Amino acid sequence: MRKYYKQFGVLFGLLLLQSPLHSQDKISSLQQVQLLSQDECVVVQVNADWNLNASIDLSKLRNCAIFNASIDDPSYGSAIASEWKVKSVPTIIMFEYGKEVKRFEAGLSFNLNEQQVIKAIKDEIDEIQLRKFQ
Repeated sequence: MRKYYKQFGVLFGLLLLQSPLHSQDKISSLQQVQLLSQDECVVVQVNADWNLNASIDLSKLRNCAIFNASIDDPSYGSAIASEWKVKSVPTIIMFEYGKEVKRFEAGLSFNLNEQQVIKAIKDEIDEIQLRKFQ
């Protein structure tokens, strides 16, 4: 079964790079959550429906798949909150080939500093791109 998921994950990753999902999109299922983090570079913004005004616009980021997920979604919300240990919203998690490489968590204000977070994400994407050539 793992072999199937790995092969499907590679295919999904290749298709993802060619699809409009490469831009900011909303996660629609738990299976998509499990597969998307296996791509080379993935940024997932986890938020709650009641806090959407605190979301950061990540759509201008390049060389990385970008998704939004809600902990309020009945099909996957509690699973990602538990599996990814989301303690506050919004939380932005960066994955490189399925491994978490960076995390940004809001404090008591339920907000993130957009300029700082975008700069840090861009820097990490650059590092991921450089590691391909090492």
